Amino acid sequence: MCLLCPPVPRQQLDQLDRDLLKEIISPGSVRYDVREPYSKIARRLSVDEETIRRRLSRLRQEGVIGRFVLFPNPRVIDRESALVYFEPKGTTPIGLEIPRLRLLDGVVSLVTVHGAGMLLDIFYQSKGALARQIALVESICNAKAAMLWKVPFPQYPSSMTRTDWAIILALRKEPRRKLTDLASELGVSSRTVNRRVQRLSDGKAFMLDLEFNIARISGMPSLLLVHYEDPVRKREADKVILARLQRLAYVDTSAQSHSVFAFHCENVSELDGVSRLVKGVNGVKDFKLGIIESRIYSHEWLDEEIQSRLNRFSC
Repeated sequence: MCLLCPPVPRQQLDQLDRDLLKEIISPGSVRYDVREPYSKIARRLSVDEETIRRRLSRLRQEGVIGRFVLFPNPRVIDRESALVYFEPKGTTPIGLEIPRLRLLDGVVSLVTVHGAGMLLDIFYQSKGALARQIALVESICNAKAAMLWKVPFPQYPSSMTRTDWAIILALRKEPRRKLTDLASELGVSSRTVNRRVQRLSDGKAFMLDLEFNIARISGMPSLLLVHYEDPVRKREADKVILARLQRLAYVDTSAQSHSVFAFHCENVSELDGVSRLVKGVNGVKDFKLGIIESRIYSHEWLDEEIQSRLNRFSC
């Protein structure tokens, strides 16, 4: 950070802001229907649609959220998803290597934790490819993989057509664009586009991601990764942790042996309290807890992947 520059002010969020963020960005409410109207979200949160629009607009202006981005279910592009947490072996911060890491094939996002490590989201082609990616990251960052788990995604039940790939590519950076404009751009009928988008949504071929900068929220943005001994104990342990954590922004408990919690603490004492809590939860095998520095997105390689599959129909 530049010492001559004023610090970027952090934003205070109320309970509705937090509920809205959890509704949109947490995997427990993954938005496979990228055309879902804001009115449905408003009803789930017991507010009106205009309130949702105003809140999203304000959060975007304040830098807490960015754009909506559509990205494919990794299984549609013949990949699986994994989260890997790396810890530095030496004193050099892992975050210094982010420009190089963003260029790696399959990297979707990187979350850096102050003085502790980095959580990497990877779409990988095979177990061997994942092992090579992990070894490469360890070499680049002088780090070691301390936690690894697979993120479950559903299998798309049908084959992809040329129009399907063209729709996904066109919606990648503007997923809520008018489908009539998309139909005109692709040279097909609006009826065809509506039918194909609905089929893709029903089959969970893609999902909506909201770029989110937790470091812009007031307090200490914190990341908790928990590794459990077995799936049965995990369900009860997750409930205990969720009941005690305050100001949650993101939750993912979908994996069999791991859970991810992003939340805010007011001070170090509160963070220490979370550490003591998790240590005492029955079934916890290991956990990582730290203050989030940044979350970096790396979606550009997906466009090349989708374009290559679209090109196959021209051969």
